[in-house]
Amino acid sequence: MPNRFLRYGDQRYIITREAEARLDRALESVYTNGGGHQWLNLYHDTEAPCRLLIASGVPITIETEPND
Repeated sequence: MPNRFLRYGDQRYIITREAEARLDRALESVYTNGGGHQWLNLYHDTEAPCRLLIASGVPITIETEPND
């Protein structure tokens, strides 16, 4: 399985499928439902919390690195 990363501004974070599903829900809330902004805990239920602000205008992409 290829490594997947969330690019948030100029930072890059490893992202799981579960975290990506939570990101999709946050993006839907912000952009479709007019939620303004939401905080996303990227590493939910871990000792390495990482909160990202999901808001319009913040560049967010998902990148995939192929396994060689």
